[in-house]
Amino acid sequence: MKRNPEDRSTQSSDELETVEAAGEDRKGSGANHKSTKSGLNQTSSASQGRSGAGLPAGRKVARKDPGAPDDQSSTDASASESEEAENHPEDESIYICIPVTEMFGTEHTPTEDVENVDSLYKLIDGLPSATDIRQRKSYTMSFSNETNNAEWVYEILNRETLEDNCKKIKSFGDVYHKGHLAAAANHRWCREAYNDTYLFSNIIPQHKKLNQGMWKKLEKHCRRLQINRDCNVHVYTGPLYLPEENKEIDRLEGKLIPTHLFKVIIVENTDGTVEEPECYMMPNEEPQSKNLDDYSGNTIEDIEEYSGLTFIQRHPNANMRDCVKTVTLRGEAGNGES
Repeated sequence: MKRNPEDRSTQSSDELETVEAAGEDRKGSGANHKSTKSGLNQTSSASQGRSGAGLPAGRKVARKDPGAPDDQSSTDASASESEEAENHPEDESIYICIPVTEMFGTEHTPTEDVENVDSLYKLIDGLPSATDIRQRKSYTMSFSNETNNAEWVYEILNRETLEDNCKKIKSFGDVYHKGHLAAAANHRWCREAYNDTYLFSNIIPQHKKLNQGMWKKLEKHCRRLQINRDCNVHVYTGPLYLPEENKEIDRLEGKLIPTHLFKVIIVENTDGTVEEPECYMMPNEEPQSKNLDDYSGNTIEDIEEYSGLTFIQRHPNANMRDCVKTVTLRGEAGNGES
């Protein structure tokens, strides 16, 4: 798995340019030390992501359940295997991959086993895809050099990460319509995290009226979910490149212009239960509706098919136990101290 931390001393001119545009003034940025707990199912194997072209809307591909057994007529299970199956009934949970290890590292994720939570959806440490993983201050992405855009960006919102400890930085201009995948408004808890959202790799060409309209409304919806319920909100955001009749996909400043954008929103309640993901897909054009519900008709499986990513696993490990992981985010103060 390729890993690219992109230390600021080795960033490309494009990356540095967008950071400078965001502003390097660190005054008023106090030392921040944020902790968050998240329920997570342990497994010894990480998700193996897949890549590929997106599918047009409405097209379905037959998917084989990765946990489904092969034809049993050709299998002669031993007595010990049968006994093990009786002791471990079939797990019906749907496991949603979140990149805990890639984002926080193993040394920052102490684990506490807890009683198994009765929830259809559960979270598991894994990746939707593993192309050029880049870890930032408070989000992680998989970057495609082919499209010059991120395949997906993951962020986690909670009460601490949504604190507003940064003065608003002036816009870098609208000659080019550069949309954020990890929203700048989600990462004001420290100046470093805020500046990271202006990196060129986190920006995609986005229709101005979408960026200023329904997309902003969707970003606010994510924050409102957390504020109203004081829960963890796990958010995946990414571009889609769906073939459209009589329309070629162009580039802007070297970046492939997405035909659509998606968000997968996963609410993790304080009791450890995980709700069915909210999935949104918006055409990268002037919005035809002002109602968010009109963009939420897709499931997480649909987003997988359109994007070529793998968000969920079924039956990954029969011996898994629920646990709680505590992670720490550290921000830089105005004097440069951690």
